[in-house]
Amino acid sequence: MNQERSHEEWTEQIKKDIAENHIFVYAKGEKNMPVCGFSARVMQVFNHLDVPYEVRNIFTDANMRPALCAFSNWPTTPQVFINGEFVGGCDIVTEMFESGELQQMIEKSAPQTQD
Repeated sequence: MNQERSHEEWTEQIKKDIAENHIFVYAKGEKNMPVCGFSARVMQVFNHLDVPYEVRNIFTDANMRPALCAFSNWPTTPQVFINGEFVGGCDIVTEMFESGELQQMIEKSAPQTQD
C-alpha cells in the first residue's frame, strides 16, 4: 500500500528536487507520457533545447499539488524551476524560449563540469 505524504513532507521533497536538479518540471504526467498539452509543450521545449531535465508527475499523490502551489505561490501546472528558482508555467517558458531568454538563463545557470 502506498501511503500519501503530508504537505510538510512534500514541501521538503520539492526543496530537494529543485536543489538537486538544474531543471525540474512538475507536470501532469510522466516525462515520456505527459497527459496535458501544457505539460507536453514545456517538455517539448526542453527536448528541443537538448538539455537534461527531470519531471515529477503531480498526480502520484493528492497532497503534492497543494504543497507545490503553496511553495511556489503559483496556482497552475506545469511549474518549471531552473537552478532552484521558480521560472513559471507553460506560457512563460514558451515566451522565454521564443525570445531566446530561456536559452540564456539555462546557459548562465548551468552547472560547470570539470574536464
